[in-house]
Amino acid sequence: MCRDYYLHTRENGIYYVEFIDKVSGKKLTARSTGETELRKAELKAELWKTSGIPTGRARKPRSLEEAAGIEFVLKAIRKSDLNSDDALRVVSALTSMGLIDVIATKNTGRGAVPFVQFLETFWDYNKSEYIQDKLAHGYRFTRGHAQKCLQRLKKDVKPFFGETKLNAVTTDALKKLTRQLAARGLATSTIKHNLLVCKTALNWAFEQGIISANPSIGITKFVVTNKDRGVLTEAEAKTIFSISWKDKRAFVASLVACTTGARQGEILALRLSDIKEDTLNIAHSYSPVDGLKCPKNGHKRIAPLLPAVKTALLDLLKENPHDVSDPFIFYSAFPDKPTDPLVIRKGLRNALKKIKVDYIDRNIVFHSWRSYFCSKITQIIDSEKVAKVSGHITDEVFKKYAEHIEVKQIQEVGKAAAKVFQSIIPFPLKKAV
Repeated sequence: MCRDYYLHTRENGIYYVEFIDKVSGKKLTARSTGETELRKAELKAELWKTSGIPTGRARKPRSLEEAAGIEFVLKAIRKSDLNSDDALRVVSALTSMGLIDVIATKNTGRGAVPFVQFLETFWDYNKSEYIQDKLAHGYRFTRGHAQKCLQRLKKDVKPFFGETKLNAVTTDALKKLTRQLAARGLATSTIKHNLLVCKTALNWAFEQGIISANPSIGITKFVVTNKDRGVLTEAEAKTIFSISWKDKRAFVASLVACTTGARQGEILALRLSDIKEDTLNIAHSYSPVDGLKCPKNGHKRIAPLLPAVKTALLDLLKENPHDVSDPFIFYSAFPDKPTDPLVIRKGLRNALKKIKVDYIDRNIVFHSWRSYFCSKITQIIDSEKVAKVSGHITDEVFKKYAEHIEVKQIQEVGKAAAKVFQSIIPFPLKKAV
C-alpha cells in the first residue's frame, strides 16, 4: 500500500509533513505542522489530506493536486535555462494575475549597471549621450553645470544609492532620499537640485527604453524658498566707491556691475574691443570651467557706458602685462585668460568689511550689484527698456521686441544711469586704489 505522506522532525522538534504526488510518486516540499507530538502531527496531516493544504494566507487551502501542480512549475523554472526575456514573461504573468506589483526589467544590458555609475557617465560632459544630443540640437549646456551635477552626485546621491542597479531604483527610494536630505537641514533648493540629478537621468533612461518604467514620475515638487539677495543702501554704495581697495580689478568690476547691471562672468570676459565710444558690448561670459561662452540666455547685448567708468576700464587696461592684440581688461597671469572670479568676489568682501557691512547676514554678494542697478534705474525709466540693457530677457520678451536695441533706448538708459549714479560715484572718478 502506497503511503500518502511522511512525517519527520527537525532540530526544533517540530514535525514536518511531506505529501506524495499521486501522479509522479515524488515528495512535495515539506511543510511544518507546528506540532511537537507525533499524534497531533498525524491528525493535522490527515486533515490537510482531506480538506487541503494551507497556503499561508487567508485564502482557500489547496488540494494535493493543486499543490503538486505549483511544485511542478517551481521545479521547472529552477531547472530551466531561462534568459532575461523568459524571466520577464514569468513576472508579467504573475503581475497580470494581481499577485505581485513590481517594476520588472531585464537584469542585463544598460539597465543593470549601478545607478551611480550610470549617473557619473550621464553627467560627464565629454561622455554623456544626453549632453551631446542637447548640444547637437542647438541647446546650451555648459561644462560648469555638468560639473556641479557631478559634485552633487558625489556628495549626496552616491552615499545613498551605493550599488543599487539603475533598473532597481524605485519611487520610494527617491522619496526616502529627499526625506533624508531634508532631515540634514539642507535648503529646499539644494534638495531640488540633488533630486534633479537623478530625475533628469531617469527621464532620459526611460525615454531611451533603458528602463521599462520611470520611478521619478509622481515625486512631489519642491517649494523653493531661497534667502533674498541683499542690496546695499545708497549711502553704503557711495562709501564703498570712495575707499581704497586692495585690488583694482575688483574695484573696477564692481563699478561696471553697479552702473550697467552686467553679471560677473560677463565683466570678466570684457576685452578692449568691447569698449566703444559710449557703450559696452556684452558679447561673452567667462567661467574657469567653460572658458568664454555666450552670456546667460544666449543673448548678446549692448549697455550704456558712463564716461567715468570707461576711464576706469581703460586705466585698468594699461596695467595688463600681456602684449596681445585684444587683451582682457581684467587680466590674469595668463594672456588668454581673465582673472579668477575669486579675485573679484574677495575684493568686494574686503571692501564690505572695511565699511563695516555685515554681508553674510544680509546676503550681499557680487550679483547684488545687478539688483542694485535694476532697482535704481527702474525708478525713473520703463522696466522693459532696462531689462533689454541688463539682459533680464525671457524668450517671450526677446521674441516680442527687436533682436537689437535701438540707439535711442541705449542713450535713454545711459542718461538715467548718469542721473542715478552721479550721487554715488564721483564724476570724474577719483583714484580709489
